[in-house]
Amino acid sequence: MIKVKPNNKKSNHCYYLATQIAEDLLLSAADYRFEYVPSYVISSLVGIKLQYGINYDIDSTLALFPIRDSHPAMTETVKHNALLLCDLFKLKHAMQPVMVLIIVMNANPGLKELLNLLADYDADILIQAMEQDTGLDCDAILTQLQPLVVNRFIEDALFHLPHVLSIPEPFRVLLVSEKITSREAFLAPILKRSPVARFTLKQFEHVNADLVSRYLKAASKQQLTGVNILLYGAAGTGKTELSRTLAKTLRRNLIEVQSVQFEDGKLTGEFLSKEPASLRLTYLNLMQGLLDGSDESLLLIDECESVFKHADEHYSKEGLMRLLETNPVPAIWITNHISMLEPSFIRRFKLVMEIPVPDEAFSFAMSKNILKALKVSDEFRLILASKSNAAPAYIANAAHVANTLTLTGDQAEEVVLDVIEATLDACGEESPPPKYEGQLMFDPSCLNLNAIDGHDAQALIEDIDSAIANGLPVRVLLNGPPGTGKTGWVHHLAETHGIEVMHIKCSDVLSKYVGESEQNIATLFREAHRTKKLMLFDEVDSLLSKRESAQAQHEVQLINELLSQLECNTQPVFAATNALTAIDSAVMRRFDFKLTCDYLTETQRHTLYRQVLGITKLTNAEKDQLQVLQQLTPGDFAILSRRMLFQPNHNHRSTAIPLLTEENNRKQTPRHIGFIR
Repeated sequence: MIKVKPNNKKSNHCYYLATQIAEDLLLSAADYRFEYVPSYVISSLVGIKLQYGINYDIDSTLALFPIRDSHPAMTETVKHNALLLCDLFKLKHAMQPVMVLIIVMNANPGLKELLNLLADYDADILIQAMEQDTGLDCDAILTQLQPLVVNRFIEDALFHLPHVLSIPEPFRVLLVSEKITSREAFLAPILKRSPVARFTLKQFEHVNADLVSRYLKAASKQQLTGVNILLYGAAGTGKTELSRTLAKTLRRNLIEVQSVQFEDGKLTGEFLSKEPASLRLTYLNLMQGLLDGSDESLLLIDECESVFKHADEHYSKEGLMRLLETNPVPAIWITNHISMLEPSFIRRFKLVMEIPVPDEAFSFAMSKNILKALKVSDEFRLILASKSNAAPAYIANAAHVANTLTLTGDQAEEVVLDVIEATLDACGEESPPPKYEGQLMFDPSCLNLNAIDGHDAQALIEDIDSAIANGLPVRVLLNGPPGTGKTGWVHHLAETHGIEVMHIKCSDVLSKYVGESEQNIATLFREAHRTKKLMLFDEVDSLLSKRESAQAQHEVQLINELLSQLECNTQPVFAATNALTAIDSAVMRRFDFKLTCDYLTETQRHTLYRQVLGITKLTNAEKDQLQVLQQLTPGDFAILSRRMLFQPNHNHRSTAIPLLTEENNRKQTPRHIGFIR
């Protein structure tokens, strides 16, 4: 046997208390023919080095235990904290020895190893020792420990399986190193107070933040349980900032529930844990239990999708649902990936709210504080505000880079813009498509609209205009050759009434996956309802072809879905087509007004010719040639306009008629060759 002197350096392994507990248990174990203790267990238990592979009998083991307590302050600290745990979890003070056992076992790996060995010989040895030390019977002890289990401070109250008495890592050192005097001091290792809010609730009007605030305030006043709010949306849209603002408005401390801690400047927790979601749920349970009855806190669980994703893998799904239904402290849950949460979980939230990328007004106001030190212009802030996919977090990160480089003014603006664009590219977020803008300024007098069913076209146009002005869900079908002004007229109507157009192309709807096209349709109608936008379906015949010609069941389902959405739409819907005869007859009946946008009249052709070329009078030859070109559209004159833009020094009047003749002739019905007519 080789015995090495103990390491006298102060440690947090509670060697004296651990050996005191071990001695009592070993003396009891002698009656059950427990004879030997492995050297590696003794080394860890006592803090000395022994030759590996040697077994010690009980007497030899006890001889290695320290005779006196070299760290009495630590022993006193453990006993004090054991009593504090009894108070925090509302246990009888008689449970102090059990709490001491749990603290020391978690601080001293050797004691845990020994307890596991002893339990293999006698499953009741540990609980019997606790009965003797506490004066309580087994059932009473297990009942007393239930609050620790419910709040996940220990995994379970099974003394024949000592490893389930393990406590979360952050508390193992805390409970042996300093006397804890309050609930807040005990929770300090897992408490992270969120930074103070930078905005006011008024700045979040675009998401109805006032509703959330009023609900939280009323729920707190009524002391309701199960108060959980789910905020979802794209990354960086301000969900966390809104949570901080809500806490500030309610005068509550916002506490972020994380699975990451810093110890001695080193990151621990999530990155070192095999089950970070389980660890996070442990902390959440613990805070919910110990903050019960407090009206000073509001919990924040950011990136919460991981907690729900791992339900049933590392913990019970039913237990997680029960937490959502019974938690005493209000909680805000945040996710960028709402699709990862099952509907059964989402239904447990009292309020669910999407946080979209802020509108221009909010972005402009928000950027003032973020960009203040950079001394950028208001014009630049307006440019940023117009970037509908530039979330607040992107702007804040870009401002940080410019601040770090001590840039201001134009230089800062350039860097901020570059950083934001690079971030958007990396995230795969393309810049929003440019708004519709025709090459020619739209001129209603050059629109040749006629009613398909022979009614007075002008009266129909006035009815449509009135419906849009009064916010009615009018449905209009526009037919006509390409370039006749169908799209331009719809955008003109929307602009006249101050509403935005949701321009929907075939690619926005159709998907290679069965069922996804119908979902896309439903999503577009919901978005139009939410944003109060006018819907314009371009080339709608590609979506609404006759059902009898559909090649597959999913094509029929797509038509049915669109018909269903048209029946309950809340916003104006326009559909444009170049192939009226291909559209399903049931679809035709769904539209209130049906108009044809025809080729330009002779007078309209003269008007556009003068406007594009910038002339006041046509020659007789030009009039004669324009008279025969009866299939011209505003789109053809737009081509002429673009040629003039690209070739500013060219005499375009000399080539205008040939160009228009070429475009006109493209629309001529080709002659059949041979004898078949």
